[in-house]
Amino acid sequence: MKKYILVPIVALIGFGSSVMADPYNDTNVPASYHPVPQSVSYPYIGIAYGMTKVEDDYIYEDHYGYYNEHTEIDFDALMLQAGYQYNPYIAVEFRYWFSMSDGDYSLSSGWIPDAGSYSDFDAWGLYLKPMYPVTNEFSIYGLLGFSGVVVDGELGWDLLNENSFSWGIGASFDFTQNIVAFVDYVQLYDDTFDNYGYYSYDYYSPGNTSVDTINFGLSYKF
Repeated sequence: MKKYILVPIVALIGFGSSVMADPYNDTNVPASYHPVPQSVSYPYIGIAYGMTKVEDDYIYEDHYGYYNEHTEIDFDALMLQAGYQYNPYIAVEFRYWFSMSDGDYSLSSGWIPDAGSYSDFDAWGLYLKPMYPVTNEFSIYGLLGFSGVVVDGELGWDLLNENSFSWGIGASFDFTQNIVAFVDYVQLYDDTFDNYGYYSYDYYSPGNTSVDTINFGLSYKF
């Protein structure tokens, strides 16, 4: 279902851009009163706290049969951001996430392994960032690009090391001319995953594996 959210997001951004163009083309207003949109361009950097969730649906086989399983892993992550805004409507941005602690994971079966843990998460993302300035201070934006995600841990507990299409949606507020607060949702990965082995077990993923993050951060515009 998450993939279908992308369509109205893009439509909203396109609609917002056309609405903002109307005041500058209104023939009923004298030319001397037409507001002139300012063309701004600048680099920016940022930092954020990322609430990251990894979900994995799979079937595993042991000596007794097949079992359905759903794994959820939660990471506290730090996100570093660097970008360049070309004008009020478009920017490019690079992001890097890394976990600040071991993942807190649970299994739908309630089974708790005797050993092993998902101890590491990191990801990068490169995005085109279309924006719609609702007011001078408040903007909404989308993120469209690619990401690379790694989720692993102790020996035999590697879960994911893949590149993928990535998208997101967010909002920002300019507190000052240079300081911007933002919050956004980013889907880093959502796809089926190859089967892999762990000791005497064989694991399969006929469902899918997804990685999502919600980020709360601050940016500095140079």
